Amino acid sequence: MSLHTLADGQSLYYELTGTGPHTLVLLNGLTMTTAAWGWHVPLYAQQFRVLTLDLRGQGQSSKPETDAYSLDQQADDVASLIAALDLGPVRLLGLSYGGMVAQHLAHRHPASVERLVLASTLAYSDAANAAIAASWAAAEQAGGADLRFTDSLPWIFGSQFLATQQPMLDAMRALAGQFPWAPIARLSAGVLAHDARPWLGDIRIPSLVLVGSEDRLTPRYQADALVAGLADARLEVLPGAGHASHLEALPQFVALTSQFLAG
Repeated sequence: MSLHTLADGQSLYYELTGTGPHTLVLLNGLTMTTAAWGWHVPLYAQQFRVLTLDLRGQGQSSKPETDAYSLDQQADDVASLIAALDLGPVRLLGLSYGGMVAQHLAHRHPASVERLVLASTLAYSDAANAAIAASWAAAEQAGGADLRFTDSLPWIFGSQFLATQQPMLDAMRALAGQFPWAPIARLSAGVLAHDARPWLGDIRIPSLVLVGSEDRLTPRYQADALVAGLADARLEVLPGAGHASHLEALPQFVALTSQFLAG
């Protein structure tokens, strides 16, 4: 078990795999852990040394009691880990919540990042995002993790995935029950304060923005805002994929990101 102790005494759990010339850091979605990258790491490790980690509030990392885990704090935590492991400038892929952390990391610690992928993520939290977060909190209060998972289905997954992947969805439902609500609420509270638009243009590294054509949670207009704001970015749309584009279009997701990040 690999743990990095942060300046405030909290700890981050991480795993480092592969021996490539560049390090790829994968940042989790809100309810993900390092284990959720299990299908991806062997594919990426053919080209990169791969760092996965549980962010503050996730998995095997610390979950301090507070009102919110700020995205600035999360970015500083990741920068601390990168420096402690002496990984040098990294190739960074942030998915959903991790994509927001990645934006803050690239802005606050530009020397730590040399290429950036923002997948299925927000440029800013708006009223629609706040309403979705409130609906999940209400579902948790009314029916626990099971109702919250049911409520999230049309937001997270595209139509084809919902129609054809019931066994995987059943497994995900069972896993959802293992995540305590309090840290999720703190992570979500940090998202509600997110608005990168005033400083996106300060991020001058090559960037790739990915969005599924059926993503209802972090929709196309958010991806367009990222591309418009970043100094050097291009957009790729994954046809038929919902918010969980890394699963719903796994081969295309890995191929596109690997090619870009290797550049």
